[in-house]
Amino acid sequence: MEKVTRMLRGKSIQTAFAAAMAGGILAALCLSLFLSGLCQWGQSQYYKSYMVQDREGGPGLEIRFEAVEETEERMEISFQKPRELQNLLTSRERQLYHLLGILSVGVYPVCFFFCIILTSAWFYRRQLRRPLELLTGGARQIAAQNLDFSIRYEKEDEMGQVCASFDRMRLALAENQKEMWRQVEERRRLNAAFSHDLRTPLTVLRGQSELLLRYAPRMDVEKVVRTARTMQKHIARLEDYVAVMSDLQRLEDIRPARREVSLAKLAEAFRPAGQAVCGALSFLLTTETDKEASLSVDAAFVQRVFENLLSNAGRFARKRVEASLEVRNGYLYLTVTDDGDGFAGRDLAEAARPFYTSAGSGGDKHFGMGLAICKTLCEKHGGFLRLENRGGAMVTAVFRAGETEKTE
Repeated sequence: MEKVTRMLRGKSIQTAFAAAMAGGILAALCLSLFLSGLCQWGQSQYYKSYMVQDREGGPGLEIRFEAVEETEERMEISFQKPRELQNLLTSRERQLYHLLGILSVGVYPVCFFFCIILTSAWFYRRQLRRPLELLTGGARQIAAQNLDFSIRYEKEDEMGQVCASFDRMRLALAENQKEMWRQVEERRRLNAAFSHDLRTPLTVLRGQSELLLRYAPRMDVEKVVRTARTMQKHIARLEDYVAVMSDLQRLEDIRPARREVSLAKLAEAFRPAGQAVCGALSFLLTTETDKEASLSVDAAFVQRVFENLLSNAGRFARKRVEASLEVRNGYLYLTVTDDGDGFAGRDLAEAARPFYTSAGSGGDKHFGMGLAICKTLCEKHGGFLRLENRGGAMVTAVFRAGETEKTE
């Protein structure tokens, strides 16, 4: 029974319409034959009445016997032409008789017409009305900026497929809307953080400029120079902020340019950069998979993330920084660890946000953009950034690599 139900739910609208029309035509034919037969039966009643009257008025059948020879007789049957039925009917009966004759033929087109109309209405009500109502209601919800609904249609025919596609479109719109709101919220937080961090150098510059304007004639040269240097320092910080914001805006617009490169070449390019960034710290780079594996990545993306992670780890490491490259399930995993104190509880959740600086970040010359840039680049490359504590801090940058076959 379940198989039959599934089959009926999964049949196409074309098949269902053909079956419905066949049933409607068969019903129209049966109804037409019944009504036509009923009309003909009504006419036959007049014939029966005529036959009775004809018997009473005179025979319509004559049987004669003739002797051909003494030993043989021949029977001859002859029919007399019966009197016209019209002459026996009254005016009203004659009208009814003709009407029944017309109806016996006219019921065919009438029955077919009404049966096809009723079948079409039944088919629309059963097969089309419900999904169309669902789609119309869903379109109204989307027009009202409400995506928190779902469309469920149990049949698997063409309209069921349309409803399923509509619901997938709604889910995609909902995801896009969430992503848009996330970006708007991220931009709002970014602007708030930028405004907050600009307040300090602007306040200092305002105070120093007022000091110069008020007391410059009475200040000695050395104090004026110190004031000017302080102003210069904060002006440079403002310029750095503007550069960082411009860089972040460019990151939002760029797309990765994938090229085939082997894991060995990536490691070869990373080693000197790692040694230069880590300086006096011990640096170790390892590869966890086949070095000749060919990847489809944007090497510039990966290189920049690598350098940012090393720079961030080098600020907190005590003696060593370690990095590893691994290819797994079509993704490139770049992991950087240090032997420092690791991330604090809040840092694990907030460190990848723009302009976030922890208590031990080492002064205000760092804007807290390193991990935020890494996160953006990873997401642009189809991956993600993961922060953990494994003794010290561990940061894993994941890139969609599209691993291909080995190349020479």
